[in-house]
Order: sequence, then C-alpha cells, then structure tokens
Amino acid sequence: MEQFIDVQTFYPEKKRKNNWLLIGKESVGKTALTENLVGKKPNRSNFQGSSLFCQEYSWNGQTITDTPGIQSKMDSVVISQVLSRLKVSEHIILTVKASDLASDLSDLWHLVQGQSGIVILTHWDMVKHKADVQQELAKLRQSTELAWITVDNRHISPQQLQEIEYALSNPSRFPKHPPKLSANWSVKPKILFFERTGLAPLISFLILVLPAWFAVTNANAFADWLYPTIEQPVKLIKSKLSLLPEPLNQMMIGDYGLVAMLPFLILYALPTVVIFSIIISLYKTTGLIDRLSYRLDPVMHKIGLSGRDLVRVIMGFGCNVPAIIQTRNCSCCTRGSCVSAISFGSACSYQLPATVAVFSAAGKPYLTLPYLVILAVTTCIYLIVTTSTAQRKAAASQNLLNRGFLQPPNWRFAMNEMSDVIRSFFTTAFPLFIVICLVAGFLAWLGVFEFLTVLIAPFMSAINLPEGAAIAVILGAIRKDGLAIGLIDSGAQGIKLTEVTDLQLLCTVYLAGVMLPCLVSLLTIIREMRWRFASQMVFRQISWAIIFTMSISWGFTWILHWL
Repeated sequence: MEQFIDVQTFYPEKKRKNNWLLIGKESVGKTALTENLVGKKPNRSNFQGSSLFCQEYSWNGQTITDTPGIQSKMDSVVISQVLSRLKVSEHIILTVKASDLASDLSDLWHLVQGQSGIVILTHWDMVKHKADVQQELAKLRQSTELAWITVDNRHISPQQLQEIEYALSNPSRFPKHPPKLSANWSVKPKILFFERTGLAPLISFLILVLPAWFAVTNANAFADWLYPTIEQPVKLIKSKLSLLPEPLNQMMIGDYGLVAMLPFLILYALPTVVIFSIIISLYKTTGLIDRLSYRLDPVMHKIGLSGRDLVRVIMGFGCNVPAIIQTRNCSCCTRGSCVSAISFGSACSYQLPATVAVFSAAGKPYLTLPYLVILAVTTCIYLIVTTSTAQRKAAASQNLLNRGFLQPPNWRFAMNEMSDVIRSFFTTAFPLFIVICLVAGFLAWLGVFEFLTVLIAPFMSAINLPEGAAIAVILGAIRKDGLAIGLIDSGAQGIKLTEVTDLQLLCTVYLAGVMLPCLVSLLTIIREMRWRFASQMVFRQISWAIIFTMSISWGFTWILHWL
C-alpha cells in the first residue's frame, strides 16, 4: 500500500465539513467505540457501491463514519472503500491497538499523514501497567501535538467520553512521519492448550464448523418436537382452501404450495438462522474468530484460501449473500477462490435445514453427517483443481494474521446481530420463499415439472440417479431450500423418498445443493464480480458438481457390488 502515501495527491476535492472518518485495522474495536460514543446504532447504511460497509452516525451536529477494518498490505476492495471516504472526510479518527501500537502506526500512518484528526488507543487495559508505556504516551502527546486518548473500548468511562468529545472539537494535523517508539508496547496473547499440539488446525476447524452443526441439530430437534402441534391446523387450512379454483388450488395447497411448505420455513429455517447468527456473533466479539483464522491460515494456503477466507466460507452457512459481499475484504488474489468456495460448499441456513428435513422425511437422518463430510471434501478438491499454483503461492504470501486476544462475550452485540438477522429473514427470505412456492405451484399446474422430468431423465440416469431427482435440482438452483420442495411430497413426477437407496438420496441432495448457486447468490456474485467471472464460475461449478456426483454414485455402487 506504499503507493497511497499522499492522500491529497489522489483526492484534491474539498472536504465535507463536520465529517469524521474512523479507520483502523480489523478487531481494533471501532464499531464498539463508536456505539459507546454515540449511544445508538448507525442511522444509515449505504448498500450501493463501494461504501457498503461504511456506517454513518449523527452526533452533536457531526457525522462519524465507521469504515471496514483494514488488513495491512492487503490489495482488497476495502482499501478502495477507505480511500474513497478519505477524499470527502474533513477529519480522521485513527484507532489503533495499544498492545500492537508499533505495527499499527507503521501500517496506517501513511493513510492519515497531513490529515486533521485524533488518535484513540484501544485495549489500553493490557498495557497501562507498564511504566515505560505511560512515559512514552506523554511524549507522544507532546511531540505530535495530537490528542492520544486511551480506552478499554468495552468499558468506556464517562470521563473518557468527555476526553474524546473535547478532542473532536480540537483536532490537530498528523505529522508526515509516524512517531518512533522506544517503550515495549507489545503484549502477546496466551496460547490455548490445543494450540500446543500438532492437531491445532484440525481442532480449530472443528470449533469453527461447530456453530453450523449445533444450529442445525438443535433447531431441527426443536422443529421435530413442535411439528405435530401445527400439523392439524395445517390440515384444517388445506381443507378450507380445497375449493379454490385452479391454478390457485395448486399454488396454495398443492405438493409445492405455500400452505404445505410454510411450516418448513418457520419451524426449520428460522430457528437455524437465529441460533447460527448468535454463535457466530459471539465468536466475533470474543476474538475467537481471529484465533481460529490464524491457526488455519497455513493449511488454507494449500487450497488457495487464507484463514480469514475460511471464516467467510463458514459465514455462508448462515447466508451466502452477506458472505459473498464480505469477500471484499479478501486479497484480490484469493477473492475469486473464496466466492467459488461459498457458492459451491457453503450450505446456507435454508439449504441445511432442507437437507436435514429431506433425510428425516425419508427416515434416514443418519445421512446428514456423510453429506457434510462429502460436501467438505469435494469443496477442497474443487478448490485445488480450480486454483493455479500461482494463486496458492499468492495466498501464502498474504499471511498477515495474528493470534488475537480472547475476551468475554459482548451479549449486546450478539443480540443486535440476532435482531438484524430476524428482520432480514422476514423482509427478504420470507417473501422470496412465498414467491417460489406460488411459482412452483403454478408451474406444476402447467405441467412444466413433468415436462422437464421427461427431458432431463436420460441425464439423471447417466449419473445413476432416479429420474424424479431433476425437480430437486431445478428448484435448488432457484433457492436452496427448494430442494425440499422438490423431494418432500413432490407428487407423481418426483421421487418417492422411501423407494430410493441411501446412496441415491445422498447423491440427489448433494447434486441439488451444489449444482448451481441459488438465484439470489448468483445475482450477488454478478454484482460483486461481474458477468464474466460469474458465467465462468457457474460453468465450472456445474461441471464439477456432475463429476463429483457421478464419481460418488457410480463409484460406491461398484464398490458395494464387489463387496
């Protein structure tokens, strides 16, 4: 990032008055700091263009813009986001970790030199006991003439808030060169017990995927327990609507109808989304995400990703769309691989409950674990064969992570994220699911599914799957939980779950899940990565989904035959 030394050279435009830009590295505590200062959530988030993750707060007649966390020396889209905001912001709040001050100043100072602003040192509680640090802090304030304010951003006192408020009203100019430090600011995180063993990457991976597994198993157990309670009301509604004229009858109470499938969405998908979002937010606020990313980083390089990229792939188990957008913070050399991994291997919180529901409806819930293992293994193979040696070397060269500190969870942050997820579920996912059910019912009335089944039957037979599997693949491409609509009570043109083998059911669900990204994810990929990348990725994903399905279906059939 050395090319971005003189910001004014690139952005000579006039600054907006009373506009503060908050910048800092990832996990420095910028968002928590701003919400403590302002006392509320952001009043506006721009979901268009490059400022997607920049959140603006109105405070005392001023605007404070919280920007995405910067990864030093990373050629990511986030750097462009921060630079685009620098051109219109009058002042800068440089937020740095007191426990990692030397590297933070070295990596970020060239972004703020010559600008007007203040410095805030977070995690002050980790270094305040050091006498040499206290002495050097006083020298920094005197030599730079900047306000250097120390906070423990999880527990900001009223006095510290007053200091920040006063400093914002009296900003100073950042010197051309960063100050030289002589004190020992560095504090190393404690090594956890499992990190001392050779199994640290494996254990880190298991801890990282635990939220998805825990969310699905517990949410589905709850749904199975509650379903008999609502089964009778659903039957009653169906009987009341049975006199509707066609095609409304098919659209409402048919095999793909809204009434038939709505209990699945509410009972299976919603609890999974909520539980998953809470656990992931707690991972974030405790710093565990950083620790796990650091341990997995060297292993991920072998398949063209970084440790942080894997975190975004796991985020895709909640929802593919925000995970794809979060890849803006990936290095340019790994972003394409990360998007491909999310599209192929992240079974979102709608797909995963749908998968479990299908296996349960068939009386074969034990297929869930083999499915997840196959999904993980084939995703790794897919990345290895679709990334070049140069890409994997580039991924290894971007080893910019550290172990990070662990801290108590921030329950307020977790609850805020959960409420946002629930709101998004009912404003985005819920309407889409309703539309899919209605459209699917209408297409069934027209005989479209029956026609497509006949058309694609030879292809299904070629990969050793039942002809009716085509419906699940088609609906799964529109929306991932559509595979359940295509497999549970799917009518004469579908497959009978009790009449297929374990292997056929497993391969059908797998192909329906990985054949294509869902329509919403695909549109997001097009918006983020452009048409050319999206079309190449789709063709590649279809090809490898078929290859993997054929290998598993025919391969295990032959093995079982010889055994």
